[in-house]
Amino acid sequence: MRAERLIRRLLVVAVLIAATWLTSALIADLQRVTVLKTEMAELQHIRYGLLDADLWVVRIGAILERRIDEFDLSAASREGLTKTVTELLDTIILEMERSLRQRSPPTSGNWLDQLQGALQQGLQELVFDVTRLRDQVPAYADALVAQLDLPVVQAQLKTRLKDLLQQALATSGGPDRTALQALLAHHGCVDVPLCVARIETAIAAIEPRIPKQLGATIGLVMLLFLVALTKGGSTQSGEAGDGSAEPGVAARSATLNATPVRFDPLLLAGLMAATLVLLVGGLTTPMITVDARLAEISIQVLGEPIVFRDQVLYFQSKSILDVMRVLIDSGGADMLFVAVLLTLFSLIFPLLKLLATGVYVSGVRGARGSAVVRFFALRSGKWSMADVMVVAIFMAYVGFEAVVANQLSVLRAAGPSVAVLTTNATALEPGFFLFLSFVLGSLVLSSVLDR
Repeated sequence: MRAERLIRRLLVVAVLIAATWLTSALIADLQRVTVLKTEMAELQHIRYGLLDADLWVVRIGAILERRIDEFDLSAASREGLTKTVTELLDTIILEMERSLRQRSPPTSGNWLDQLQGALQQGLQELVFDVTRLRDQVPAYADALVAQLDLPVVQAQLKTRLKDLLQQALATSGGPDRTALQALLAHHGCVDVPLCVARIETAIAAIEPRIPKQLGATIGLVMLLFLVALTKGGSTQSGEAGDGSAEPGVAARSATLNATPVRFDPLLLAGLMAATLVLLVGGLTTPMITVDARLAEISIQVLGEPIVFRDQVLYFQSKSILDVMRVLIDSGGADMLFVAVLLTLFSLIFPLLKLLATGVYVSGVRGARGSAVVRFFALRSGKWSMADVMVVAIFMAYVGFEAVVANQLSVLRAAGPSVAVLTTNATALEPGFFLFLSFVLGSLVLSSVLDR
């Protein structure tokens, strides 16, 4: 019997060490991935893409420059251009004629003024023959269009148009790029695509081992519970009791169970340590990631598509401790109240429960008769609301999933001129499953102590 107990104890210690090591590695990997994903979401944020006025200017300017470079007088375009030039010359002549009529000589006054006016009118009609000029407009238009066919004239015209285009497109309406430039400098990148590629490579090197670490951690904790709770992990109180239990406690145990049992203190300590490991993992790793983005959006401008890819609309991936810190930093009274509740029911209560469990198991004189110790060790599960929090997190995930999917479906119905491909990457993270495992383990531990 002693050899079996020793083997069981050694197995529990080995499993606990392995679970602790795996959890620490999981926490480190998840925190690193969260940082990388947050940085990548900042690099791909929509304010640096679709909502960046400067980027629109660059894209549209490139299209206009191509249109200028492709300018050539075909037969169809020459006919249209000739018509336009003819109408323009006609308008100029009509405006000149109207201006001259407004300056016609006076019809009254002394004979000297009338003579001066008559001479001026005759000179104008001699120099500016409107009828003759209008008859010559088609010839002038053909000659002007013919000049545009010359390569030298076209090169000069394109250069001038590009200069005017650059002046017209000069803008400073883009967003503040301080954070963007800091990220590029941090990763040693010259542009966003290169930086995103480097971050994706780093994430791809870490992510595959995260599910394995999570599964192994939860599996090892389950194994520890099975080893501690199966036959041999406890004895009848009459067989292995050492008389340290107080009479009142023994009487209550006998009332609750006809054959009260006494668990090996080392095994119970192992169970406590395992639940603490799960709690630490659940509090320090992300529980839910909300990621909504435009995978691709294409907008037709002057017959050419302007395409933006991976435009992040919203991204958040935070642990319970991160949420607490955000709520406290907000400074609002309502946010502080929520932060206090979150801290109380997800951190303080579970830690007090584990501490009281340790005191209860240790058999300290008078501890098991203490109402406070018994409350936190045996009855605080219903007050800690940890199970309610798990359900709330799951419902929040379902709600975010529905809201994000609905809003992205609205974007996809933008119209025939805009092609939108959306992505909803909202997902439950390992922190949720670690915290859920802690809740279940804590309930089992309370049940074991109650026996």
